[in-house]
Amino acid sequence: KPSLWDSPTWVPPTDDGLMWMGENAYPFHEIATPAPRGHRVTSDGFGGKVLMAVLSEAVAKTGIDVHIDTGALRLVVDGDRVVGVVARHFQQTVTYRARRGVVLTTGGFADNAEMLAQHAPQLVGLGVNSDGGDDGRGIVIAQAVGAAVKHMSAGQVGISLVPGMMVRGMIVNDVGQRFINEDVYPGLVGQAALFKHNLRVWVILDEQAYEEVPVDERWGVQPHFVAETLAELEREIGMPEGALESTVGEYNRFAERGEDPYFHKSARWLRPLRPPFAAIDVRRGMAPPEYGDGGTSGGGAEVFTIGGLRTSVDGHVLDLDGELIPGLFAAGRATSGLHSWGYISGTSLGDGTYFGRRAGGAAARQ
Repeated sequence: KPSLWDSPTWVPPTDDGLMWMGENAYPFHEIATPAPRGHRVTSDGFGGKVLMAVLSEAVAKTGIDVHIDTGALRLVVDGDRVVGVVARHFQQTVTYRARRGVVLTTGGFADNAEMLAQHAPQLVGLGVNSDGGDDGRGIVIAQAVGAAVKHMSAGQVGISLVPGMMVRGMIVNDVGQRFINEDVYPGLVGQAALFKHNLRVWVILDEQAYEEVPVDERWGVQPHFVAETLAELEREIGMPEGALESTVGEYNRFAERGEDPYFHKSARWLRPLRPPFAAIDVRRGMAPPEYGDGGTSGGGAEVFTIGGLRTSVDGHVLDLDGELIPGLFAAGRATSGLHSWGYISGTSLGDGTYFGRRAGGAAARQ
């Protein structure tokens, strides 16, 4: 739909097809002229099922054999070339001969507690955004034949906050300091909050900021602490004395002039914060109204892994020396792909489809 959702969010709560993905926020608007992106298709729910329906229909028309409930156990190597896969179908071990190559599109490792602890310990204990099958198997079996990996500690951090509240106020760490411009894409806020501040962060806002967010966009989130003064709010949430008073005072002083010299938030969202003040503890999580009480477990974020196998532009898996492993290809979240510390929601679809097609084409040409 050619209409724009024109404020920070994860996904438009409407059927608007366009939204900003942070292009119009500092520093990105200084690098390139910003333009809103197509992000949501017109359908019930999100766009994933639309894409999968098209892909499934295309597979059905080709007559390709699809073996479900079959998990890869290891790769088969002949000399230096990958020539097949050993897998398990329920209690039966099956072997597949790959005449041209094996393409791994097995997802990340967010559901593998052991791999998380080893490679991405800061993601341990948080909610997981997956279908339950991101066990890292494709990465492991490729490493067993010499594959290299990249960015294994990186993750997408879906921080549990309402962007519309944050942008109208501020986000601070546990000593009351701002650390990012609040109008940037919320996934970047999540990465900064987790990897630099261990998710010990708070959204600070006033009554006007809260009331400006429509009820159906609040996702059931309500302030955890409310106070008439910043000194009271500091005591309630356990911040150092004077921390919020200093930060909010400095913020208000420049906001009166429509300026943010420290983090460069757009003047559109700058306004002095006035009492009464409120604080939202991001670690308490959130949930949409249909999920019940507006709170959910997960430690303040839902995550998935971004690191994985190192590949060429054509999806060839590379070894530790940067050389191609003959017969082995990969795409999607089983690879490190395009992203590491700058993930933007939905781009795994572009990453997976584009490089998946290149990997499939390269394997077919073998």
